[in-house]
Amino acid sequence: MVQTKQNEMRAAKAVAVIYEDASIRERAVHFCERLVEAQHSPELNLDWWSFAVLSDPAMAHPAVEKAARADVVVFAMEARGDLPQPLKMWIEQWLNKRGEREGAIVGLLHRDEGWHGAASFREIYLRHAARRAGMDYLSHAAPTLRRAMPDSIDSFSERAGRMTSVLDGILQTRPYSQPAL
Repeated sequence: MVQTKQNEMRAAKAVAVIYEDASIRERAVHFCERLVEAQHSPELNLDWWSFAVLSDPAMAHPAVEKAARADVVVFAMEARGDLPQPLKMWIEQWLNKRGEREGAIVGLLHRDEGWHGAASFREIYLRHAARRAGMDYLSHAAPTLRRAMPDSIDSFSERAGRMTSVLDGILQTRPYSQPAL
């Protein structure tokens, strides 16, 4: 009986959903519905907080504790711009309490129609936060964007293996030798 309860507790996943506004919240609802469908166990413990709620320290404190224990933290927001400072402070608080727990940060970033540029400040921040916490970072963006994320390991690896005209010129230049006096 105790073993069964422990298995049930492990099967239930804690998901914290942070959303920017009501219209983007709807996108997160659809994402969570698909997440429930994909789970072998449909039980997810979902907690929802808006940017506005997390900007109020008194209201944000319980969210810090829940996000620190969550298996998945979803950020549903616009891709453009930088994150508000109170939200960054909230993220840093729960990251510091997380410890060695595995998990994932999911970036559901809404981009304008036809966007094909580099990663936004928001996405870069979330990726770095996930890396510092030892969490996976997942996004709905295609892994083969036209431009790699600046200052990421992927970007450095891709540039290291590329032969540029500058590198080719350096390799083809003969060493300068001074004439004998």
